[in-house]
Amino acid sequence: MRKILGILFWSCSIQAAAQQFTVSGQVRDAGSGELLAGVSVWDSLSGAGTFTNAYGFFSLTLVAQPQKIKFSHVGYRPHYARPEKDKPLDIRLNRAAELEEVVISAPRRLSGNPVSLPVSEIRSMPSLLGEADVLKAFSFTPGVSTGNEGSAGLYVRGGSPDQNLILLDDAPVYNAMHLGGFFSVFNPSSLKSADLYKGAFPARYGGRLSSVIDLAMKEGNNQKFGGEVGLGLLNQNLTLEGPLLKNKASFIVSGRVSTLGLSSLLTPKRRVNASGEDYTYKFHDLNAKMNFQLSKTDHIYLSFYNGFDRFKYDEWSKTDTKEVSTAVGNNWGNNTGTIRYSKTLSPRLFSRAMLIYSDYTSQFTNEFSDGAETAYRYSDTRITDIGGKVQLDYFPYRWMEMRTGIELTRHRFEPFNMTTNYGVKGNDQSVSQKAVESALFLEADIKLSSRWSLNAGGRYTEYSMGRAAFRRPEPRLALNGSLARDWKFFAGYTVMNQYLHLLVNNGYGFGYDAWLPATSRIPPSRAVQWSAGFSKKLAQPGVDISLEVYSKRLKNMIDYPEGTNFTGMLADSWENIVTGRGVGRSAGLELMAARNTGKLRGRLSYTLSRSELRFDDINAGKWYPMKYDRRHNLNASATYLFNKKWNITGTFLYQTGHAVTLPAGAVLYNDEPRFIYHERNNGRMPDFHKLDLGINRNGTLWKKYETRLSFGVYNAYNRANPLYLDFKTAYDQQTGQRSLVIKQYSMFPVLPFINYSVKF
Repeated sequence: MRKILGILFWSCSIQAAAQQFTVSGQVRDAGSGELLAGVSVWDSLSGAGTFTNAYGFFSLTLVAQPQKIKFSHVGYRPHYARPEKDKPLDIRLNRAAELEEVVISAPRRLSGNPVSLPVSEIRSMPSLLGEADVLKAFSFTPGVSTGNEGSAGLYVRGGSPDQNLILLDDAPVYNAMHLGGFFSVFNPSSLKSADLYKGAFPARYGGRLSSVIDLAMKEGNNQKFGGEVGLGLLNQNLTLEGPLLKNKASFIVSGRVSTLGLSSLLTPKRRVNASGEDYTYKFHDLNAKMNFQLSKTDHIYLSFYNGFDRFKYDEWSKTDTKEVSTAVGNNWGNNTGTIRYSKTLSPRLFSRAMLIYSDYTSQFTNEFSDGAETAYRYSDTRITDIGGKVQLDYFPYRWMEMRTGIELTRHRFEPFNMTTNYGVKGNDQSVSQKAVESALFLEADIKLSSRWSLNAGGRYTEYSMGRAAFRRPEPRLALNGSLARDWKFFAGYTVMNQYLHLLVNNGYGFGYDAWLPATSRIPPSRAVQWSAGFSKKLAQPGVDISLEVYSKRLKNMIDYPEGTNFTGMLADSWENIVTGRGVGRSAGLELMAARNTGKLRGRLSYTLSRSELRFDDINAGKWYPMKYDRRHNLNASATYLFNKKWNITGTFLYQTGHAVTLPAGAVLYNDEPRFIYHERNNGRMPDFHKLDLGINRNGTLWKKYETRLSFGVYNAYNRANPLYLDFKTAYDQQTGQRSLVIKQYSMFPVLPFINYSVKF
């Protein structure tokens, strides 16, 4: 691999010496100074173009000095600049008016063609109690579905949520859910961009099987101080940003706390000779970021995130003599931190280096008190990552862009820590394991002709944990081209490996789960995916349409054998709890139509798919549906802009019910039913569908501050969507026979919401 890199860079250096003109620089928001990623840089005369990277940097090599270079970005006015030799450009783009149409004339983005959602679109979509959610917004794109009612977990092309690599400023987030999955931990007020890769993954990403969700935090306004206050039914949030040194350094701090946390303040005082129960739930998020421009070529970025959920259920009984109580708690949270340094080494070479920290913990508590003595058991699981990454972006030719780099991560797993005074006082237990994961990657965007382009690359990974060691290559290919009548063709081939496994507890409350390492007995999972599709932009009425098919094969999957579950106690080795070396298959057809200009904007998508698993010792060795296999998934989102102040939004979702294991019968034992199961996931939950509506008003406060009022309804026609099924036996007194009864439980009826925010 080193020889290949050397030959490539040597050949590129020779070509770079030829008589060519290179335009480079950075692109920023004119109002805030924020670096802009994904900006189109386009020379219309030669037909050459590129995009800015995540740090706003671009490099475009041409055969001669251009007259003008065009810079275009969604939501901004086009900008033209005349470059000068050996002088980097500092481009400032001005935002477009709310109803102004912005047309992007540029080559199709390479490197995996991510689904990118503007934060403004995410914030305008109605959701549970009006809480804007980036993961919910992605669920309205083809190939992506959600779990149960209210869940923010994403199931991408048949994969489970643990197969999604979620990055916040390059740091992995292991549990992205609040309130047990009803919405995600990402505060939209702190986000700058959101990209989803579900196929044709660039080689710079790895470690998961199904998708990559790459989120970037805002850098803060380096021109003036400002912020935003938001008031809602679920939470309150505050964002502050401003310059530490004008034009050179800035900061942003964004926090939110749950309104539900006030429930502890409203709990009535416990009365003598009475009993009752208390529920307490609260969460918080804190995002912070600073960036320093040391020079025109050197930047330092510091990012931090902390979020935590706390849930407690307390059942009590109080008399004149004593108070007896039993309390069960469930807590979980993330900490991430990133230090990044970027440097422009030359007009054609951009570098960045970073140190990354991520920590996730999940806790379960159980306490019993009789007034005289308290018995307790506290258990928790944890995964802690410390790692580093170096990446180079090289622009040797006008028809080639290259990226190469190396990553190293040390995982520390603590799947079971317990402190208890049950039985023997001080009976503490702890399990800890360490693993090292490294990767070397190389990828290139190659313009084959004026109509065809290729992203080719590979990733070589190594993983070791104790005596277990794995070395695996991951080839990647993505082809894009133009066909007759302005049809676009795209295809991809990817191989992905996942060295982590997630055990989810199906019996305890919200979020008690454990991340565990791949071992020689339970080896890493692997996925091979093919995808291909077509797209076309219809001039009238300005609609983009696309069709894509995919096929995915998986190996070394894990599942629970019949009659077992992860209890969190791990009295036995986790390798003995699960069944490994399963195989999976998934295939689907994805259709989408989207309109991004004019007064009526939105998207309509439909997915037809099938996802199945097979294990030798489960379901008699026969294929069975994955839990969240959904055959049909139809969704639509739309926004109508009446004027600059008023707009109305709506979302509709229909999904086939996910797979569930239904009992074939039951036998009575001491008058209690014991259910008999024959096949895994042999039934379906009822179909899921709902309509959400919202109205937004943009205004001003004291003719100075921007305001936004949002109100609407969740589940507008009051659909009783299933949360879970309960199985019972019923006795018919007339016939004297018993029968099996399945009862559906639902949670969210029609719910109104209102949110108000002020920018200052």
